[in-house]
Amino acid sequence: MIKITRFFYIHWLVLPLVFLSYLAGGLYTLLTAYSVVAIHELFHLFAALLVRERVGTIIIMPFGITVRLSKSLIRNTYKEIFIAASGPVANVLMLCLSPLLARYYGNTSLSLILFNTLNWAVLLMNLLPCLPLDGGRIVKALLTRKIGYISAVAVMRRLSRAVICCLGILCGILLILTKLNISLVMTTSFLTLHLSEEQKQNEYIIMQELLYNKDKLRSKGLLPSRVITAMDNVPARDVFKLLSYDSYCLIHIVDGFQNSVRTVTEARLVSSILEKGWHICLQDV
Repeated sequence: MIKITRFFYIHWLVLPLVFLSYLAGGLYTLLTAYSVVAIHELFHLFAALLVRERVGTIIIMPFGITVRLSKSLIRNTYKEIFIAASGPVANVLMLCLSPLLARYYGNTSLSLILFNTLNWAVLLMNLLPCLPLDGGRIVKALLTRKIGYISAVAVMRRLSRAVICCLGILCGILLILTKLNISLVMTTSFLTLHLSEEQKQNEYIIMQELLYNKDKLRSKGLLPSRVITAMDNVPARDVFKLLSYDSYCLIHIVDGFQNSVRTVTEARLVSSILEKGWHICLQDV
């Protein structure tokens, strides 16, 4: 990475990409693509600031521009959905402005056609239910509200792999048909790389969640609650996967005859996992 300021970086591969684009006569297309992506990412930035989330870094990558928040996890699903959806909204707004631009440049203007094509490409790509794309983050936030953060991450990991595999097949077909178009190959490679990074980050976040869940009610003061009923021989880790950062859980433990054994809080569950290990059952909580 080439550091420009404390918050702004440029990936070193951008420089040879710009040079090769200049030699191939595609510099205008590249700059237009970066402009469309920049507006998309600026909407993410403004949305994050509106909900009082701090922005960590802005990085110009070979495949676009990335805005990274200072926190690795947004502990509010509504905020996460709002921030993720703001990027596609930016592309929709730019497409809505296209008829106005057509009055000045004409419907057959190559610049306008390029502008619209890039907006559609960025919009449709980001709506895919694949991490780390905006669509994937929206689906993950919605799943978190239903099945808890850890289970949502597991589902999104499998879904993202399926989407990347489909893109890989599609880019192989396009390479055969066009003989030259490698843009989708680059995009698929980018998603594969970032999915691997996302997986490592999520494993780190899960360990943080173990510690955070113990004290989240104390730190927030007020949380909506959920109730889970489980057999006493169920592994505690299976119940932990259902916990979420935006609600508080009470666990009713029953025996083999479905008689109530006791009720424990998620804080007690997490403390038992930390004290006795990841493989304990609910009867050991």
